[in-house]
Amino acid sequence: MYAEGPAVPGPERIEWRRSFPSRSLAGLGWYVVFAVVVIAAILLLFGDEPDRLDSGQPNRLANLPMWTEAIAVVGAVPFVLAVIRRPRVAANHFALTIRPGWIRTLVLPWVHVAEVAVTEVEGERYLLVRCRPDLDRMGDTPHWVDQTVLRALAREDSRKARHFDLAVRMRDFTPGVEGQLAALAAFAPDHVLIAAPY
Repeated sequence: MYAEGPAVPGPERIEWRRSFPSRSLAGLGWYVVFAVVVIAAILLLFGDEPDRLDSGQPNRLANLPMWTEAIAVVGAVPFVLAVIRRPRVAANHFALTIRPGWIRTLVLPWVHVAEVAVTEVEGERYLLVRCRPDLDRMGDTPHWVDQTVLRALAREDSRKARHFDLAVRMRDFTPGVEGQLAALAAFAPDHVLIAAPY
């Protein structure tokens, strides 16, 4: 007769490891190049404008370089946030946590999740999430602002995206789709369909 050792508990939660943000950094780099070119052109054209016209009235063109720089700084905010707030996929026994982009992090209780699947379109893989109709007010509900990736996928292949509520690009995470899905499946209750790549 053998004595059983203590049970080894599993992890309380998992989170997919994110890949290097090369796409976000490239977008930020191109924006900086474009902004520098525009600012340089505005300075070249309007940098020598006097503060006042000959009539004594304020010269609005003199403020154009300052306003162009201010607009360029404000325009950089989404690109910087895309580098800092990367997409996220995590799970515990209560909920699936997803951040498809940089705007919102959604906490979807498993009771509201119907299906988690992976699809591939033109060589790029996407994680898809289909939600059940709300049973109560717990957790978050995907809205238009959360569905940017899903809309991009729908433009490429509407047939695969039309029945889902969220999509996340898999290239934002380290490779290993099968292992990542298995990790999510370990936390998902029985009613959630975990679909292999199709």
